[in-house]
Amino acid sequence: MQETIENVMENIEFSKKQLFSEFLGKCLHYSDDSSESSYAVHRNVVFKLDTFFKGFSSFINEFGKDKKYKAGVHALQCICTELAVDLDDEECFILFHLRDLGKFRMRESKLKDELTNLWAQYPEYKLSDLDFSYALKSLMRKKFIDYRKGNLGVKTSLIIRYRTNMR
Repeated sequence: MQETIENVMENIEFSKKQLFSEFLGKCLHYSDDSSESSYAVHRNVVFKLDTFFKGFSSFINEFGKDKKYKAGVHALQCICTELAVDLDDEECFILFHLRDLGKFRMRESKLKDELTNLWAQYPEYKLSDLDFSYALKSLMRKKFIDYRKGNLGVKTSLIIRYRTNMR
C-alpha cells in the first residue's frame, strides 16, 4: 500500500505533501476480503470515501479559496488514476460536490440545479444534460454512488478488485 501512496504523492500538486501522505494512509488500505481470487494480479483495495471527504477539509484551499472544487477534483483524479479507476474530471467534480450528502438522498434534477450554479464558477467541468446523466450512471457502475429511481447517495467506501481475464 505504501507504494500506491507514494505513486499518488508523485502526481499530487499540494504543498502539504507529508500531511496528505499520512491522510491517504487512513483512506486507502488492503481489503481483508475472503472472496479474494487466486488469479488476482493485486490485492483488493478499499478506498474509504467517507474518511476522505471528512478529512479533506484541511487540503480544500490548496489552490486558493475560490478553487476548492479544483483541489478536490485533482486529489480524486490522482487517487483514482493510481488505483486504475477510470474517472473523468467532470465525474470527480460531481462526486466531490456530493461529499456532504451523507446518507440523505437527492433527486437527479435537484443535483443538476445545484451544479448549474457551480458550473458558472467552474465552466471547465460543465456537462450537457445527456452527459450529466451518463456521468451519474458511470459513477453508479463504478460503485461510487447509489443511483436508483432518480435517487442518489454516496457510498461510504469502495472496494476495488483487481483480476486478470482468464479464458
